[in-house]
Amino acid sequence: MPLYLVNIGNTHTQIAVIQDGEPLLLARYDTPKLIDDGGSVPLFDGTTEPWRGVASSVVPRLKEKMAAHYGEKIHFLTAQDFPQLDFSLIDVRTVGMDRIANAAAALRLMDDGPAIVLDCGTCLVTEAVDSQHRFRGGAIMPGRMLMRRGLADHTAQLPLIPIQHRRPSPMGTNTHDAILAGIDLGAIGSVRQIVVETRQMLNALECKVFTTGGDAPFFLENIPELTPAPPLLTIRGIATSTPAND
Repeated sequence: MPLYLVNIGNTHTQIAVIQDGEPLLLARYDTPKLIDDGGSVPLFDGTTEPWRGVASSVVPRLKEKMAAHYGEKIHFLTAQDFPQLDFSLIDVRTVGMDRIANAAAALRLMDDGPAIVLDCGTCLVTEAVDSQHRFRGGAIMPGRMLMRRGLADHTAQLPLIPIQHRRPSPMGTNTHDAILAGIDLGAIGSVRQIVVETRQMLNALECKVFTTGGDAPFFLENIPELTPAPPLLTIRGIATSTPAND
């Protein structure tokens, strides 16, 4: 019976399996489209043989719709499904499952920790795990596109600037370039400071910062101390879970 690993994010939903010890991405869907379709997933609905899944979700509406549609075939993960992590220092009720899965993946990559994950998606999010396997929390800030939209939506004249990957000059000579400088250089500086202070609190000044997500290339190019994460990092973390019903 195949076991599907499902990562439900705000923008996309990934479905994978583990093959020869590595995650294999089978499908990726637009999360809003799955919500509109009542939680019906083409891959699952087209599968005739028995199957089951484990899912990390940060989108309650889709989680509810998929749970109603597929019932016990899909187990939606909680912190209790990751006994390798110690959550005693945080309020785990408020932590997204993608962050917990990322922390579990980082712990597996480092064997005993410590490690940091930087997830560059809709938001820029960090997770930290110390050498005692304790999940220490992290930081959340708007991603580069979210910051652009915030300026465009809440001002009268500032335009929505597309994402670009070159490092801008700090001295923009027009509004377009000034927005690039403020947002993109500001994001680089913010991430650098978060990494520095997180490493200090972990007492691990050179611990790896595994960097993942759709906007990861920009930060990897501009912050040398970051380390590219292996593909499908969140899926890798989901794969380390041990649900009680397994």
